[in-house]
Amino acid sequence: MNKFMRRLFLFFTLAVFSGCVGGKYSTWGHFHGDLSNQGFQAIDSGFALSSRWVSKPYKITGASPVIGKDLQGREVLYIGTCDGMLVAVRSEDGSEKWRRSFGSVGSETRIVSSASVSDKGNIYVITSRKVGAGRASSTLHKVDHFGYPKWSYTFPDNGFTSGSPKITTVRNDTLIFVYVSVDVNSGLQGELFALRDDGYEAHLLDRKSLGICRFDIAGRKANLVDFFEDTWRLLSTFPVEFDEHDVGLPDYFLDPTVAVVTGSEKPRIAIADNLCSLGVFEWEGVELSVLWHEGHDFDKHSSAMVSPNGLMVFGRRDGKVSAYDLETGVKMWEYNAEQAVFATPAAAREKYVFIISTDQIQVISALDGTLIQDDKLPRKLQLLGGTLSSPAVTANRVYVSTFEMLTTTYDLKARGHDTNFHGNGLSSVIVGSDGSVYGIAADGTIRKYAGTESE
Repeated sequence: MNKFMRRLFLFFTLAVFSGCVGGKYSTWGHFHGDLSNQGFQAIDSGFALSSRWVSKPYKITGASPVIGKDLQGREVLYIGTCDGMLVAVRSEDGSEKWRRSFGSVGSETRIVSSASVSDKGNIYVITSRKVGAGRASSTLHKVDHFGYPKWSYTFPDNGFTSGSPKITTVRNDTLIFVYVSVDVNSGLQGELFALRDDGYEAHLLDRKSLGICRFDIAGRKANLVDFFEDTWRLLSTFPVEFDEHDVGLPDYFLDPTVAVVTGSEKPRIAIADNLCSLGVFEWEGVELSVLWHEGHDFDKHSSAMVSPNGLMVFGRRDGKVSAYDLETGVKMWEYNAEQAVFATPAAAREKYVFIISTDQIQVISALDGTLIQDDKLPRKLQLLGGTLSSPAVTANRVYVSTFEMLTTTYDLKARGHDTNFHGNGLSSVIVGSDGSVYGIAADGTIRKYAGTESE
């Protein structure tokens, strides 16, 4: 082996071990952390009290950042804006690495949901544009880590989603799962799309409806149009509009982001939609099948989280937080938060579930759904203002973006506050692999806070 070949071999060996070539990227490469939406980073972290850096402002509304890595193994934040931009920001100093526009100047192209980063470092992001009263059309794009577009796929039948895609590798196939609402027989139906990325384009492998929704009840279709119009206005208006109490109105038609569970022969995909269905799909290798299904009467839900002990957990507008066994669909427990729960719950290993109701954080048992009690005091905490943002959890801390950046321990007793921070009410906090904390402020800036306690 000559000197050049030895150096080349050494480079690729180091790249594989550092995660640059085909390795695992940051565990916050998707909406709410990982494929299963647990919102958890397994590292000790500190209190977010004063930002290390503040980025320049961007028109960020509903999207939360996700994290990938560059060729040197440094973390990069990716986030979409309501003027159709995908932006890459360096984690070390907040400077802009690149930006990619998906719409012409003055167009109504929006990015309203989080992107997703594959194990190979490619970024998948959904853009949407309005196509008429009460409807919009969405397109899925693949961009490499240099910001160069690779392909685009427009969902058929006026397919629209304000949820995020989930990307996973199954038997060497790069698969994409995303929930989409489509026009079918003059009605709106929610479907799960399964696509494969062959490196050059996206191939639709299967699409299945979880359940057939009925729109023959008087006023129901008109109400859906109103819900959509309100949602579109909320997600496409910067800065985010708040109501008279300075809280973003919670009753909107937000599409779920699916939770994907791998590790078994057949990946499971969990959904609780805002139309009429909840349940779990299985990926059979060539098509989707419904593992179990349950209907509902147009209840509004958070995105579902699948806990480490195999429960599909989600909140509802009526304040109920429900947990179903992922495999069987048996309801295991239900908790009443007594406030609307639209934020995706977070899980700390197998013991705790953290939920954000309108203006409270509450800690419940993952085993039976009861509120944790400390010396007969309920483990709940009033927040400074309301939020739809989901909590981010580390091995020892919980972070919530409200009218401040709140840090608390699991028992909610030790707390830290950055009152110079004001969240936009929609974007959620994320945590890097070193414990660094990132939040989106109402002015569109990204704020970074210190990482591990040792720092």
